[in-house]
Amino acid sequence: MSLYEIVSDFERPDPELIERALNLYFCIVGGRVGPRYVMDAGINPLEREWRICGPAVTVRPEQTDDVFMAQIAGKYIKPGDVVVIDAGGQANAACLGASMTNGYREMGAAGVVADGYVLTAEVIRKREGVPVFCRGTVSLSRGMDHPGWINSPVICGGVIVNPGDLILGDEDGVVVVPKGHMEEIISLVEGRGNEREGANRPRDGNIPPRDPVDAPYYKRSGAEEKLAKMDNIKIR
Repeated sequence: MSLYEIVSDFERPDPELIERALNLYFCIVGGRVGPRYVMDAGINPLEREWRICGPAVTVRPEQTDDVFMAQIAGKYIKPGDVVVIDAGGQANAACLGASMTNGYREMGAAGVVADGYVLTAEVIRKREGVPVFCRGTVSLSRGMDHPGWINSPVICGGVIVNPGDLILGDEDGVVVVPKGHMEEIISLVEGRGNEREGANRPRDGNIPPRDPVDAPYYKRSGAEEKLAKMDNIKIR
């Protein structure tokens, strides 16, 4: 019996829509989608100037202080995706670290939003080049053994997030635009003259470059091999 599930792929938004959204003030978008789609104010970027804009790849570990699902999530990332981790606000142990973030960068991720705490934050800020939004930092990681869900609905910062929803984040916070309403919301905000002049791209103007590696992080870490041995998780 499969208690858990990994959905390997899903339909992503038109890149042109993402580009248009990136040129907007995210706080104005938040005002249009309403408070149910604006994450809790406790989730903030590790660097104030970081911005993210991209479709959600969702991660929900069964044990909120276990990082295995965050390890294997890189296998399902496409360039431009934003990884959204539902760690239930767990404050006693990290849900993400620099090695996992580096693995996401290799796959072309545009950012990470975690409803939890991260470790090795200095390395993430100075070396990994992937904007990370989270509740804070902690100096403890507990385990990497338990399964969960990838690309199923999650709750992050009090907002229900589905795979493919558009995630917008900057120093004002994180906004979720449901995938069925992207064109409507983006057009509405554009129509009010809320485009940003010379809008900043995430980090340095581009999706962080992928480094040439012999094997992606989810293989190097042993996460893929561990996943293959789990008989209670369905992959489709």
